[in-house]
Amino acid sequence: MSRGWIGKDLAMAIQDELTHHSQRARRELHLGLTAQSIPDARAHLGLSSLHMKKVVEIEGPGRRSRPLCIVD
Repeated sequence: MSRGWIGKDLAMAIQDELTHHSQRARRELHLGLTAQSIPDARAHLGLSSLHMKKVVEIEGPGRRSRPLCIVD
């Protein structure tokens, strides 16, 4: 296998991970905003924030701005 394929596989794996965490962040955000109780909302919004932190971590320093939905 040539190095070119390894680079493409790595790029695809990174993109797959970005897609996964972005989708989970959106899903948890929706669940948090529509939750029937405050504890449930907090749990889902916290998970959304964790997934968005992972997206920022994967994207690295090239990202223009930090998403507003990340809670510190």
